[in-house]
Amino acid sequence: MSEAKRKMYIIGIDSAPLWILKDYAKKRRLEGFARIMKEGVLTNLESTIPPMTGPSWPSIYTGFRPGDHGVPEFFKLEPSYTKTLVFYDPKIKAPFWEKLARRGLKSLVVTPPMLIRPTEARNVDMITGYPMPAKFSSKKVKDAADRQGFTGEPELEGKMRSGELSLKECSDGYLQGIEARSAVSKDLIEENDYDLAFVCFTEQDRVQHFSLNLPEWKDYVMQLYEGISDFLTWVERRAEREEATVMVVSDHGAQPVKEKFLINGWLINNGFAVLKPHITEEGASSSLKYNLREKMISSSMRKKIYYKLPKSVRETVKSAFEKSLAGTSAGDLTLIHDFDYDMKRTRAFASLSKCPMTMIFINDERFDTPAVNAGEKAALKRKLMADLRKITDEKGRKIITRVFDPSDYYDGTKLFITPDIIAEIKDGYILDPGSYLKSGGLMTKPEVAKRGDHIQQGVFGVISYGRKLEYSAIARKHLYVYNIEPTVMRYFGYPPENDKRYKYIF
Repeated sequence: MSEAKRKMYIIGIDSAPLWILKDYAKKRRLEGFARIMKEGVLTNLESTIPPMTGPSWPSIYTGFRPGDHGVPEFFKLEPSYTKTLVFYDPKIKAPFWEKLARRGLKSLVVTPPMLIRPTEARNVDMITGYPMPAKFSSKKVKDAADRQGFTGEPELEGKMRSGELSLKECSDGYLQGIEARSAVSKDLIEENDYDLAFVCFTEQDRVQHFSLNLPEWKDYVMQLYEGISDFLTWVERRAEREEATVMVVSDHGAQPVKEKFLINGWLINNGFAVLKPHITEEGASSSLKYNLREKMISSSMRKKIYYKLPKSVRETVKSAFEKSLAGTSAGDLTLIHDFDYDMKRTRAFASLSKCPMTMIFINDERFDTPAVNAGEKAALKRKLMADLRKITDEKGRKIITRVFDPSDYYDGTKLFITPDIIAEIKDGYILDPGSYLKSGGLMTKPEVAKRGDHIQQGVFGVISYGRKLEYSAIARKHLYVYNIEPTVMRYFGYPPENDKRYKYIF
């Protein structure tokens, strides 16, 4: 391979676990992945804390931890206890394609998650990705998408949640999205001499969330991996002709979910958090208002409009919303929100992440209604961590596998309020901060949209047709999402611009 003209293709797959690809490489039509396993290497890639789409894709793009790139989750917590939507801002930490563009290299970037505005870099053709509607960096790119009927990831999640469409119907619709994205990517790659092409697929993550604990999950999920594999096969054949390198990366993995542990229920039961009285009230009128409240909270209007309002206006709306819908509850299981806590008496609460890891915040001077002073915080944190480690299931088995202080991980960031404790539950379970059982119970079955959820380990794969790589050595390494940026930069002959704790893979 000519040192002057290296080419690289990166296939991004949201929520791809190694176990699915390895277990089904020979059982399903996964030739693209099978070739990497046979001729290259496919191994684990450790995600961010927590292992979620929000922070992990920006870490892949930049080589930095969430405290540096500014995306802790899909939301960040405000001093007022409200949540603000967070997207990746390349102006905080630049992605590898912009760093390459500054050096004259040309890239194609198709549907990178968490990036909602097309790049301004002249050498980058882009279609933005999940979770917002796709946008296009130029008329040329938009015309290519129009030719293939590609408008971004199909908006089917709400229809899966409501049951308006079956899982099979949604899976078929998502497969059409994968095929259209593949087609527009092929068109652009064939028409342009890109140094780097990065194409990311996200549809399978949506279906995995809704199906992985069902016996027939393969009927909905595996055809999506087959669609991605078909594109990967096309890329591998092209890369072989060009003596290029192909990488496969996922932001985290996935697993079926048996049950969820209600972490804020545990905090309430143990006196660390206190709910406002109206949450525990019963009665038909309360149930009616509860259902109305949940409908309003989950509406697309609130999601898309409320969090875009100026903070001062948002506070006014929030206050009016609380007053109008006070006295709301419905049966034993109740969804709880920021405004349902008596923060004057709440010393610690869980928020944001709902996956095998949860974030626990101590209600100190960072918040508007602190209940813990600086002198009390260290002792409270120690007690919380010790008590969390003792949590057991109904058979007396410990279920919390890890409890730690994430201060070092976030490196004292000023970009968002950081959690004081991270807790992680065993495989097959998730920690849910958003539900409460008035009976005092702490375990419940997952809702429809949490039949599957994340695990820490995603995948990294590589096969090179023009450069000799020591695949066995790569397989022995402990790889992180932060290793991707330095690997890309070094491949093209430039120094990495990432967190120096993380080195290149090859």
